[in-house]
Amino acid sequence: MRRRDFLALAGAAALPGPRALAAAAKITRITIAEIEGRFHKVVAMNSYDQAPKGPTYSTYLLRVFTDQGLSGTGTLEYAAPDKALLAALQALIGRDPLSLYVIENQRIRGPQGGEYMGLLDRYPYLDSALFDLIGQMLGVPCYELLGPPVRDRIEVYDGTLYFSDVMRPEKGVRAVVEEAEEAVRSGYRGLKMKTGRNSKWVPGAAGVARDIEAVNAVRRAIGPSIKLMADANNGYKDDFDSLWRFMAETQKSSLYWIEEPFPQDPALYRRLLDKMHQSGMKTLLADGEDMRTLAALRPYLEPKLIDVSQIDVRRGGFVMNREAADLSRAHGVQCVPHNWGSQIGFLMGLHLGKSVPGATAAEDDRSRCDALQVEGYEFRAGYCTVPKSPGLGIKVNEKVYQEKYKPKEVAV
Repeated sequence: MRRRDFLALAGAAALPGPRALAAAAKITRITIAEIEGRFHKVVAMNSYDQAPKGPTYSTYLLRVFTDQGLSGTGTLEYAAPDKALLAALQALIGRDPLSLYVIENQRIRGPQGGEYMGLLDRYPYLDSALFDLIGQMLGVPCYELLGPPVRDRIEVYDGTLYFSDVMRPEKGVRAVVEEAEEAVRSGYRGLKMKTGRNSKWVPGAAGVARDIEAVNAVRRAIGPSIKLMADANNGYKDDFDSLWRFMAETQKSSLYWIEEPFPQDPALYRRLLDKMHQSGMKTLLADGEDMRTLAALRPYLEPKLIDVSQIDVRRGGFVMNREAADLSRAHGVQCVPHNWGSQIGFLMGLHLGKSVPGATAAEDDRSRCDALQVEGYEFRAGYCTVPKSPGLGIKVNEKVYQEKYKPKEVAV
């Protein structure tokens, strides 16, 4: 995306072109507002929830404005903004966004040293809005800031198959099967379903049996060609034998990966991997969504204790997830950034997948935010393409924002 397309997208032909904008921009204002996202259905519960997720969720919209009329749009992590974050953001006021990073040939290598290195290390997710802003200033999409494109399209999977059998007991496992069938009809070629019912919702052996029944029923319904993953959300904590029963009795259903079977423990992971290998299982082991640093990830790559790393895209932002993907790839590990409760997070995952070789897929929570206008992304047959629009290619619906979310806004 260059000057002509940039101006057309911005809808302001009188504005200076990308080079002029990049020459003398200053951050004038930063805002945070709680906004609503809506799933495509009522999402049930997982192993640790107190109730079903429901049809909607709350998330935080981060916007960074400059004196030249541009604004970058991004997301916070899951926690509400606190006084420390707001104080840290104050240090960005008056700064040139381009001065925050080392940029070579329109590629962002990483944060500049000094105070910005510390700030962006503490709050790596701030780069969601900063990348969007810098992409607009330079007239390039976020994926171009990450590196040269390596894929025409990015694999996407549906991550919304929760315990609908528990939420709708009159249907039982059929409720999960119906959601899986709907996802396949909608074009998804990969599905991730929740397990770990035994830890809370269907305690003990009965919950393990229900996990097994649900996985095997879904596999029969969707056929052998769809990727099927399981996510236990640590539901098999302190119960290795039940986890192994689950793994053994779903082996014929060919799970692509098992995610977070129990809290991270190198010894237990080695035991599980050895047992899987001895049994001829090809299922991969995935984990990492609660890791906040690369230092936390390294012990699971050196030696190789996981097959798929999943640092959360909302927590880690662009730079950390690129580094995690590069590090994982160097050790023969896939990287699929975790995403939940964020339409922006999903888009970030797509941009990472577009230009980062080790980032092999994006997690779709199939949600939309009424405050956001997103165009140009095309989903078909399990893959999504990314537009060449500057930045993330999104706009804020100002009418909706002013009416619904402006009163909740916090400004720096």
